[in-house]
Amino acid sequence: MTVHANVGGSGIKTVNAAYSSQTCPDPTCGYLHSDNRHGDMFHCRNPYWECNWQGDVDHVAAMNIKSRIEDHQINRFTPFGEVKKILEERFLRANGKPEYPIGYQG
Repeated sequence: MTVHANVGGSGIKTVNAAYSSQTCPDPTCGYLHSDNRHGDMFHCRNPYWECNWQGDVDHVAAMNIKSRIEDHQINRFTPFGEVKKILEERFLRANGKPEYPIGYQG
């Protein structure tokens, strides 16, 4: 496959696919949770606002993998626990964490 890609003028890049099917691909969201994935379907369960992004998990994973091609923090050898930490920190930094999730009855 590598030979065919190079002959065709394409290159091959490897990325870390950890959590790619559990992370919301919406650039304004990025919420990561195992509850986002149900079998072959993805539904963002962001508890801080109603994102509700839905789609096929393979499509979601492909979108997230594509965005990682130029990612300088997450590389092929980044341990999966570190990937999760990076993604969660990005979510909080980009969106801020509200004091209480949606539906909080405190």
